[in-house]
Amino acid sequence: MSQIYYITLTAVLLFLLYGVLRKSRVNIRYKQKEYQILHHKYEALQKTLVKRGQRLDTLLLAVSEAVLRVDKLGRVVGGNAQAANLFQFDKVPKLPQSMLLFYRDVEWINIYQQAIQDLPQQTSLPDMQLQGRVFLPRLAAIDDDEALLLCLDVTAYTHLQQKQQSLLENLMHDLKTPLTSLLGYARSIEAFADDKALRHEAATVIAQEAKHINDLMNSMLALNQIDLGTQQGAECDLSVVLVRIKQTLDFEMKKKNVVFNINGVPKPAFVKLSETDCYRVLMNVADNALKFSPEGSVIDCEVEERNDSFAISITDQGNGVPEKYMNRVTERFYRVDKVRGRDKAEGHGLGLAIVKEILDRDGGSLSISNVEQSGLRVSLTLPKVVF
Repeated sequence: MSQIYYITLTAVLLFLLYGVLRKSRVNIRYKQKEYQILHHKYEALQKTLVKRGQRLDTLLLAVSEAVLRVDKLGRVVGGNAQAANLFQFDKVPKLPQSMLLFYRDVEWINIYQQAIQDLPQQTSLPDMQLQGRVFLPRLAAIDDDEALLLCLDVTAYTHLQQKQQSLLENLMHDLKTPLTSLLGYARSIEAFADDKALRHEAATVIAQEAKHINDLMNSMLALNQIDLGTQQGAECDLSVVLVRIKQTLDFEMKKKNVVFNINGVPKPAFVKLSETDCYRVLMNVADNALKFSPEGSVIDCEVEERNDSFAISITDQGNGVPEKYMNRVTERFYRVDKVRGRDKAEGHGLGLAIVKEILDRDGGSLSISNVEQSGLRVSLTLPKVVF
């Protein structure tokens, strides 16, 4: 009896176990189907996201600035071609990757990560320094998962600000001496009005300092015009400008018994500069040559016509410039008087700077070298008008 009971009980248990197993298999198959459906949906969603990212990157190609796509963790997941070039995508593993791989400034990264967490609230990010350029980053959310990091190239603006700041500081310094002199002599006239010799001396100095200030203001105006950009379509006749310069300097040349030779100028010789800029460039160079020429010497101006430019060299017979100062003579407010053998600085240090900046802006060039025997040669190229 007991044996039959145990056999029956075992059979019942086996039957129940079979039923449980069968139900489990059915459930497993159902779950597998559910998993496969979810997996397919996940893959489809991933493909959709990738395609959306690719379409977005394609759309961003039309944006001239570098734009990165970043996720909610702050990782770089894509970007337009400008961003790929700027941040050198080809030098890192497959995206997405941490922003630290692209910009290794820990302090900036910390502020950036906080900005990611604060989205959609806007947070100011510090400037970025990349490949010798300055970028102003702006972060904007696309949705809950992604954001755009727009990197505006503000290099030119930053340099202009630095130039303006430097210009203002140098201008204040350069104006201090003549203004002090003007004030001092004005007070001397007031106090010693009956002293004829003092009045004459004061009037002479006041006139000189007023001329210095006027020249400085004219140069400042020239620099401001250079910063505003080139004059499109401007042109003038180089031969006319050179004759005008020789006529202007004629009186001072006769006083020093200096001969100014101009050779090789075709007529006409049209260059791609306004007459004002062309005159300013050549007058600054010629006036410097005259200033540093000893009495009875010769200044040679040689002009050579090329396919797309005119090459001009103006050579004096002065002391030249020591080689260690040569790379600085075109800096704004750098005075060359003392390094060329003059104890008293008469200029304001803007002449050659104006020459270089006009030529750089309008497609010309400037080079300066010492003559082997004695003197300085300033070589310029001016872009030619080709008819």
